[in-house]
Amino acid sequence: MLKFFRKNNKIIFIILTPLLAVGLVLSFTIWSAPSITNSNGNHQVKQGGPPVQQDDALVEELTNIRRYEQALKANPDNHTMLIDLGNAAYDVGLKYFETQQVENGIKYFNKAVEAYQNSLEIGEADPNVMTDLATAAMYSGQDQVAEEYFKKAIEMDDSHIYAKMNYGVFLANVKQDYAKAVEQWQKVVAESTDPDLKSRAQTLISNAQANSGQ
Repeated sequence: MLKFFRKNNKIIFIILTPLLAVGLVLSFTIWSAPSITNSNGNHQVKQGGPPVQQDDALVEELTNIRRYEQALKANPDNHTMLIDLGNAAYDVGLKYFETQQVENGIKYFNKAVEAYQNSLEIGEADPNVMTDLATAAMYSGQDQVAEEYFKKAIEMDDSHIYAKMNYGVFLANVKQDYAKAVEQWQKVVAESTDPDLKSRAQTLISNAQANSGQ
């Protein structure tokens, strides 16, 4: 399983199909999981697996979420705390997804999306928050929201490598538009100064081209 790594914003590598065995990037993290499609054609993560253990890190994050929510009742316009709530909820959603506790995971990814959206309504537009919002939305199946905010993040900051990386994963996994996904990853290869990220993007390009017969 790929793990998230933290920078100033999330980097998520989501592996939703065998094609993308290298993943997606949120501003803070990386995860992989198999996927299925329900009868409506909606993209979902495979359910089942062992119950999530209440490890110390998870308990701490859940405690932080409760504290943020209580504090926000008294000060709902605290822009920074809304982002902190979104980050904590995102991390909890990820932990539940890692153990295939999908319903719990979606609950917290939805909470992250809401917190990020509220922070953007109150504070200045921030492509990092937009990227994290889009990635959390993708995890929770809010495909239109995900695409909207990936595009907004890139439009606002055309040098945002992580937005492009994740948007490519979204295009390949959700839209199955491999050509446009490759375009985003090629930009990552050309523009990123991170050799590991460049290598992952190149692998995704090769896999997508092989899958699409290019």
